[in-house]
Amino acid sequence: MNKGQTEMKIIVQKFGGTSVHTPELREKAALKLKEAYEEGYSPVAVVSAMGRAGAPYATDTLISIAKTEYEHLDSRNLDILMSTGEIISTVIMTQALRKLGLKAVAVTGWQAGIITDDRFGDATIKRVETKKILSYLEKGYIAVVAGFQGASEDGEITTLGRGGSDTSAVILGVALEAEYVDIFTDVIGVMTADPRIVPEAHILEGLTYTEAAEIIQQGAKVIHDKAMNIAREYRVPLRVRSLNDEGKGTLICDIRSMSKEGLRLFSQDRTVYSIAFRKGLAQFRVKLNGKKEDNLLMFQLLANKGISIDLINLFPDIVAFVVEEGKALRVKEILEKEGFELTLIYPCAKISLVGSGMADRPGVVADMVEALRSSKIEILQTSDSHVTISCLVHATDMEKAIQVLHRKFQLEDIC
Repeated sequence: MNKGQTEMKIIVQKFGGTSVHTPELREKAALKLKEAYEEGYSPVAVVSAMGRAGAPYATDTLISIAKTEYEHLDSRNLDILMSTGEIISTVIMTQALRKLGLKAVAVTGWQAGIITDDRFGDATIKRVETKKILSYLEKGYIAVVAGFQGASEDGEITTLGRGGSDTSAVILGVALEAEYVDIFTDVIGVMTADPRIVPEAHILEGLTYTEAAEIIQQGAKVIHDKAMNIAREYRVPLRVRSLNDEGKGTLICDIRSMSKEGLRLFSQDRTVYSIAFRKGLAQFRVKLNGKKEDNLLMFQLLANKGISIDLINLFPDIVAFVVEEGKALRVKEILEKEGFELTLIYPCAKISLVGSGMADRPGVVADMVEALRSSKIEILQTSDSHVTISCLVHATDMEKAIQVLHRKFQLEDIC
């Protein structure tokens, strides 16, 4: 990874599709960049395609148009097509910044020096050549970079796969030695729970990389896990922020940096500090007929079909596990074809209590079970690790279960 050797104080700010979807939102994003500029930073913006599926320039919309008219679209041409949504965003955002009297320049992923391998649709970044971006910053420009894209060594346009704009932002933060990488979302930061479900949820002002990674892995959609892992590896400070809030959001960094920022480590005095969830799941209970080798056969069958499973519980006569609901009927067909007897339950939701402080504190599972059962919520399955305890419930019980657990572990008192 090339490092940007510069005396400039650089900040990278990433704006997702919903943050650049309307003129009003683009103005808010531009004002955030202006604020950073006036604080003495040299800002680099990373933008996604505008809006979500159905919006005119959203990536999914562009793909749908092409595939509606033509039966087959090869991966190379598909990447060229998918890259255009972000390029449009860079131009529009650049104009929003110029309207505020700022110097700004639109930059594609390959112009930004993002060099990838040649795996179309899910390319891996090999290095970042920062010379061009640094030259813009040195001249006082705000560089507006198209996220989600780069180019191979031989100049082929590539895209970075799911969460690609987050990845672009963090990689640029690494290469440019940014002081912060800001990820703007529709929430004010990483919360004790989803505020749409628990209105009294509190923001977590500081998290270590390990704490944040666990919350994200369990379903909190604040930053893609690939980008989170890169930030953790290179120790890039992340801030999860909102366009609609003046606060600093959640700072994700190492323990030493948290101390410098005056932030406390939640694991020192909290057993649980966040509740995450994943919905759209299906549970399988597969009868083994007393044959231990059935375990291996079943898992091999699903692995060979590229199907990921979660929440695996092994019993003498039954194996229970979870898959994405959209794959449930396919899994059912595969297993029944091999003669397995099974029960399928869906829709389900996985709820996870996250807290690195629970490792040495017994009784958390008992407290969770007691709280849910006393609220007449059926627990379909449980699992635990040293920092996470998860349970599977019926999807119809998900919101109530999250609210019950938030009260049980007194997360409304976190401040």
